[in-house]
Amino acid sequence: MVTIQSNTFNEKTLNKGDFSSKSLIDSLKQVYCAEKQWLAVLPILQLAVGCEDLFETLDKFQKEGKEHIHRLESIFETINVAVEEVANKDVEVLIDECYDIIDVTPRNSFIRDAGLIVGMQQIQQYQITAYTSLLAQALESDAQKVVNLIRVIIHNKQQEEEQLAMAGTSQMLDEIT
Repeated sequence: MVTIQSNTFNEKTLNKGDFSSKSLIDSLKQVYCAEKQWLAVLPILQLAVGCEDLFETLDKFQKEGKEHIHRLESIFETINVAVEEVANKDVEVLIDECYDIIDVTPRNSFIRDAGLIVGMQQIQQYQITAYTSLLAQALESDAQKVVNLIRVIIHNKQQEEEQLAMAGTSQMLDEIT
């Protein structure tokens, strides 16, 4: 049985066997794994990019990713579930696409940076979608602390996506013209 305390005076008790509770926990494990995978690949992508703005953006993402991991671990603690990763094949495929871009494009080229930005945007979109689904499940469970933590992560992920879209734009445009 999982007890979720909210900021209100009442508590919501979830049975781990309930579909909604199990779904929330499974989704949490999936996004946790996706976040860990993203955090692990960022230094590799950082080494592969040629644009300084993009390099700095990825550096910032590493710092933010550690904060997201901490928030997710707080959610595990809040719902009294052991921190656990569940393999996320979808993110693995998206990461492999980034590796393919690195393999087939010249180092320090516009085409590599542009391709990696697109690949990373796909990962960001996947994560935003996964977190949004997790948020919907948390709203169903009436776990306000969990909802608030997920909202913070979604907001940050949306900002990261915007930063990624803008990273290196002027440098890449200079290279094209």
